[in-house]
Amino acid sequence: MRKIEFKGKMPDPFLKENGTRMTPQEWQEKREGIRDFIVDFEFGGMPPRPEYVEFELINFGGNATSPAWYRVKAGKKDKYLTFNLAIKRNRAEGVKHPVLLTGDGCFLNLENDTIDEACNRGYAIAWFNRLDFANDTFKLTDRLGPLYEIYPEYTDFTAMSAWAWGYSVCMDVFEQLDYIDETEVGITGHSRGGKTVLLAATVDERIKYVCPNSSGTHGANSYRCIVTEQGEKGASSERLSYMMEKIPTWMGPKLREHIDNEEKLPYDMHYFGALIAPRYYLQIEGLQDYWINPVGAWQNFCAVKECYKYLGCEDNAGAWYKPGGHRQKYDEFKEFMDFMDRARAGLPLAEHLQVNPYPEIEKNFDW
Repeated sequence: MRKIEFKGKMPDPFLKENGTRMTPQEWQEKREGIRDFIVDFEFGGMPPRPEYVEFELINFGGNATSPAWYRVKAGKKDKYLTFNLAIKRNRAEGVKHPVLLTGDGCFLNLENDTIDEACNRGYAIAWFNRLDFANDTFKLTDRLGPLYEIYPEYTDFTAMSAWAWGYSVCMDVFEQLDYIDETEVGITGHSRGGKTVLLAATVDERIKYVCPNSSGTHGANSYRCIVTEQGEKGASSERLSYMMEKIPTWMGPKLREHIDNEEKLPYDMHYFGALIAPRYYLQIEGLQDYWINPVGAWQNFCAVKECYKYLGCEDNAGAWYKPGGHRQKYDEFKEFMDFMDRARAGLPLAEHLQVNPYPEIEKNFDW
């Protein structure tokens, strides 16, 4: 049994204060201000871009199975953090590789079969550990980690803002590597990592492809769709109230005023998808991933798809609803690589990325 509560309609990102709709051209003119507003509201803003990025090769990856490791320094010139960035590729002289990047080094989801698949397709596959930028703590309210020590005057940005900042630093590195095609970078993350890549692609337009995987509430999911009593055990979906209590370091402080009145939020999470357009967007969800709320994720995707359609790039957004629960392993990475390959070849969106998993449920918007 599934019980769904819609807390108000999902708002129209293109609606102006006078009740008329922006043209796509007006959207382009206003989107930066809209982006800054929702990033501040949802994630407490972003730390400033680094004034200093430097890196050195510390292990050149001298055999077929070993990645190259770089030690990266970023921040202020007089105060910076360091982190390690690994890049694996099949070596070929004079070739610039597209890149698949994940910051979920702490999850260990990236396994050898995935790395081999990427390299065999001609990709460079890269990874780092987002915890090198900010701590991921449960129930603690203090925002802690190296990036907060560099920018102590910025008190509101979340751990996810810090992790997203790490993706942008990796983009800075890619731009300086002669074997990387920095115009063909895709990023993906799982769960909290999925929330992070949604933010990272929103604030850094150099990122061309983005895949939030099972990202849940505060990710590619509608706040206005509350689902309970689903599955054999009657699981409920993740709520804003739970997240603000248990993991406040993920959440922008302004969200607190919308606990249990999500319908008054001045946006919903499809706005992030609209801001990523016309770049390429793939949302991956598990049909039995009940805590993550796959129904709310579908509502979000439908609204994202409508935004892409309005902006003339409908074929650049897809969603894969797979059987199973909360995971990102070979199959999920492969699906993202398939998506990138088709986009790079100019092929239409794959049919299975256009399937409605919930034809019996109406869309919670009327624009």
